[in-house]
Amino acid sequence: MSRTTVAHGLSLTGHPAILMPLASALAAVSDGRSPEMASTVLVAAGIVAASVSAFALLQVRRGKWADTDASVPAERSQLNLFLLPVLAVAAAWSVWSDQPEALSAGLSVAAGLVCLAVLASRWLKLSLHVSFAFFAASLFWPDLRLVGCGLAIGCLIGWSRIYLARHSLADVLTGALAGGLAGFAFQSLLTIP
Repeated sequence: MSRTTVAHGLSLTGHPAILMPLASALAAVSDGRSPEMASTVLVAAGIVAASVSAFALLQVRRGKWADTDASVPAERSQLNLFLLPVLAVAAAWSVWSDQPEALSAGLSVAAGLVCLAVLASRWLKLSLHVSFAFFAASLFWPDLRLVGCGLAIGCLIGWSRIYLARHSLADVLTGALAGGLAGFAFQSLLTIP
Protein backbone atom coordinates (compact mmCIF):
# COMPACT_ATOMS: atom_id res chain seq x y z
CA MET A 1 0.00 0.00 0.00
CA SER A 2 1.48 3.35 -1.02
CA ARG A 3 1.83 6.40 1.21
CA THR A 4 -0.59 8.28 -1.02
CA THR A 5 -3.24 5.58 -0.55
CA VAL A 6 -2.74 5.67 3.24
CA ALA A 7 -2.89 9.48 3.24
CA HIS A 8 -6.12 9.48 1.22
CA GLY A 9 -7.62 6.87 3.54
CA LEU A 10 -6.70 8.88 6.64
CA SER A 11 -7.98 12.11 5.11
CA LEU A 12 -11.29 10.50 4.16
CA THR A 13 -11.93 8.67 7.43
CA GLY A 14 -10.70 11.70 9.36
CA HIS A 15 -13.16 14.00 7.63
CA PRO A 16 -15.17 15.82 10.33
CA ALA A 17 -18.44 14.62 8.78
CA ILE A 18 -17.37 11.04 9.48
CA LEU A 19 -15.17 11.47 12.54
CA MET A 20 -17.40 13.65 14.74
CA PRO A 21 -20.59 11.54 14.67
CA LEU A 22 -18.59 8.39 15.40
CA ALA A 23 -16.43 9.96 18.11
CA SER A 24 -19.45 11.60 19.73
CA ALA A 25 -21.41 8.37 19.90
CA LEU A 26 -18.38 6.37 21.10
CA ALA A 27 -17.64 8.95 23.78
CA ALA A 28 -21.24 8.82 25.00
CA VAL A 29 -21.14 5.01 25.19
CA SER A 30 -17.67 4.85 26.81
CA ASP A 31 -18.78 7.40 29.39
CA GLY A 32 -21.58 5.07 30.45
CA ARG A 33 -24.35 7.28 29.09
CA SER A 34 -27.64 5.74 28.11
CA PRO A 35 -28.05 4.24 24.65
CA GLU A 36 -30.71 6.91 24.01
CA MET A 37 -28.12 9.63 24.66
CA ALA A 38 -25.64 7.98 22.28
CA SER A 39 -28.40 7.65 19.69
CA THR A 40 -29.43 11.32 20.04
CA VAL A 41 -25.83 12.47 19.68
CA LEU A 42 -25.26 10.22 16.67
CA VAL A 43 -28.45 11.40 14.95
CA ALA A 44 -27.75 15.11 15.58
CA ALA A 45 -24.13 14.86 14.42
CA GLY A 46 -25.23 12.70 11.50
CA ILE A 47 -27.79 15.28 10.35
CA VAL A 48 -25.16 18.02 10.39
CA ALA A 49 -22.71 15.75 8.55
CA ALA A 50 -25.33 14.73 5.97
CA SER A 51 -26.23 18.39 5.34
CA VAL A 52 -22.60 19.29 4.72
CA SER A 53 -22.02 16.22 2.55
CA ALA A 54 -25.10 16.98 0.45
CA PHE A 55 -23.97 20.60 -0.01
CA ALA A 56 -20.48 19.49 -1.07
CA LEU A 57 -21.82 16.91 -3.52
CA LEU A 58 -24.20 19.48 -4.99
CA GLN A 59 -21.33 21.93 -5.50
CA VAL A 60 -19.29 19.24 -7.30
CA ARG A 61 -22.24 18.23 -9.49
CA ARG A 62 -22.84 21.85 -10.45
CA GLY A 63 -19.18 22.07 -11.48
CA LYS A 64 -18.44 24.77 -8.90
CA TRP A 65 -15.99 22.61 -6.93
CA ALA A 66 -13.22 20.29 -8.13
CA ASP A 67 -14.06 17.67 -5.46
CA THR A 68 -15.88 17.32 -2.14
CA ASP A 69 -12.69 18.02 -0.16
CA ALA A 70 -13.15 21.79 -0.65
CA SER A 71 -9.41 22.43 -0.61
CA VAL A 72 -9.38 25.45 -2.93
CA PRO A 73 -9.68 28.66 -0.84
CA ALA A 74 -12.94 29.77 -2.51
CA GLU A 75 -14.45 26.30 -1.99
CA ARG A 76 -13.32 26.24 1.63
CA SER A 77 -14.86 29.66 2.21
CA GLN A 78 -18.19 28.55 0.73
CA LEU A 79 -18.15 25.37 2.81
CA ASN A 80 -17.42 27.23 6.05
CA LEU A 81 -20.07 29.86 5.34
CA PHE A 82 -22.58 27.03 4.80
CA LEU A 83 -21.44 25.02 7.81
CA LEU A 84 -21.41 27.87 10.32
CA PRO A 85 -25.17 28.59 10.28
CA VAL A 86 -25.96 24.86 10.12
CA LEU A 87 -24.01 24.30 13.35
CA ALA A 88 -25.39 27.46 14.95
CA VAL A 89 -28.98 26.41 14.20
CA ALA A 90 -28.27 22.88 15.45
CA ALA A 91 -26.80 24.27 18.68
CA ALA A 92 -29.79 26.60 19.15
CA TRP A 93 -32.20 23.71 18.51
CA SER A 94 -30.32 21.59 21.03
CA VAL A 95 -30.62 24.22 23.75
CA TRP A 96 -34.22 25.12 22.88
CA SER A 97 -35.41 21.49 22.84
CA ASP A 98 -33.63 20.74 26.12
CA GLN A 99 -31.26 18.16 24.66
CA PRO A 100 -28.40 16.77 26.79
CA GLU A 101 -25.91 19.42 27.88
CA ALA A 102 -23.02 17.63 26.19
CA LEU A 103 -24.78 17.80 22.82
CA SER A 104 -25.55 21.52 23.16
CA ALA A 105 -22.00 22.27 24.27
CA GLY A 106 -20.48 20.15 21.50
CA LEU A 107 -22.51 21.78 18.74
CA SER A 108 -21.78 25.26 20.13
CA VAL A 109 -18.05 24.60 20.31
CA ALA A 110 -18.09 23.11 16.80
CA ALA A 111 -19.75 26.29 15.52
CA GLY A 112 -17.03 28.26 17.31
CA LEU A 113 -14.32 26.25 15.54
CA VAL A 114 -15.82 26.96 12.13
CA CYS A 115 -16.24 30.64 13.05
CA LEU A 116 -12.55 30.75 13.95
CA ALA A 117 -11.66 29.19 10.59
CA VAL A 118 -13.74 31.83 8.81
CA LEU A 119 -12.09 34.66 10.77
CA ALA A 120 -8.58 33.27 10.22
CA SER A 121 -9.08 32.59 6.50
CA ARG A 122 -7.40 35.85 5.52
CA TRP A 123 -4.08 34.59 6.95
CA LEU A 124 -4.25 30.80 6.74
CA LYS A 125 -6.43 27.86 5.83
CA LEU A 126 -6.94 26.37 9.29
CA SER A 127 -7.24 22.60 8.99
CA LEU A 128 -10.72 21.70 10.19
CA HIS A 129 -9.85 18.01 9.73
CA VAL A 130 -7.18 18.39 12.41
CA SER A 131 -9.20 20.81 14.54
CA PHE A 132 -12.13 18.43 14.76
CA ALA A 133 -9.85 15.42 15.31
CA PHE A 134 -8.25 17.10 18.33
CA PHE A 135 -11.66 18.27 19.54
CA ALA A 136 -12.96 14.70 19.15
CA ALA A 137 -10.08 13.41 21.31
CA SER A 138 -11.21 15.69 24.14
CA LEU A 139 -14.63 14.04 24.18
CA PHE A 140 -13.05 11.04 25.89
CA TRP A 141 -11.70 13.02 28.86
CA PRO A 142 -10.73 11.91 31.54
CA ASP A 143 -9.75 8.54 30.02
CA LEU A 144 -6.16 9.42 29.09
CA ARG A 145 -5.68 6.26 27.02
CA LEU A 146 -8.58 7.16 24.74
CA VAL A 147 -7.59 10.83 24.64
CA GLY A 148 -4.05 9.77 23.68
CA CYS A 149 -5.37 7.48 20.93
CA GLY A 150 -7.52 10.34 19.64
CA LEU A 151 -4.58 12.74 19.61
CA ALA A 152 -2.43 10.17 17.77
CA ILE A 153 -5.18 9.80 15.16
CA GLY A 154 -5.31 13.61 14.92
CA CYS A 155 -1.56 13.70 14.24
CA LEU A 156 -1.92 11.06 11.52
CA ILE A 157 -4.73 13.07 9.94
CA GLY A 158 -2.49 16.16 10.11
CA TRP A 159 0.29 14.25 8.34
CA SER A 160 -2.16 13.16 5.62
CA ARG A 161 -3.36 16.74 5.03
CA ILE A 162 0.24 17.95 4.62
CA TYR A 163 1.28 14.95 2.52
CA LEU A 164 -1.67 15.48 0.15
CA ALA A 165 -0.77 19.20 -0.07
CA ARG A 166 -4.18 20.20 1.25
CA HIS A 167 -2.61 22.28 4.04
CA SER A 168 0.70 23.73 5.16
CA LEU A 169 2.37 22.83 8.44
CA ALA A 170 1.14 26.15 9.88
CA ASP A 171 -2.47 25.30 8.89
CA VAL A 172 -2.21 21.92 10.60
CA LEU A 173 -0.49 23.18 13.76
CA THR A 174 -2.98 26.02 14.09
CA GLY A 175 -5.79 23.52 13.56
CA ALA A 176 -4.40 21.29 16.31
CA LEU A 177 -4.15 24.24 18.69
CA ALA A 178 -7.69 25.37 17.85
CA GLY A 179 -9.02 21.84 18.34
CA GLY A 180 -7.24 21.52 21.68
CA LEU A 181 -8.70 24.83 22.83
CA ALA A 182 -12.13 23.73 21.62
CA GLY A 183 -11.79 20.57 23.67
CA PHE A 184 -10.84 22.60 26.74
CA ALA A 185 -13.83 24.90 26.17
CA PHE A 186 -16.14 21.88 25.77
CA GLN A 187 -14.96 20.28 29.00
CA SER A 188 -15.20 23.64 30.79
CA LEU A 189 -18.80 24.11 29.63
CA LEU A 190 -19.71 20.71 31.04
CA THR A 191 -18.33 21.58 34.48
CA ILE A 192 -20.21 24.88 34.85
CA PRO A 193 -22.85 24.34 37.56
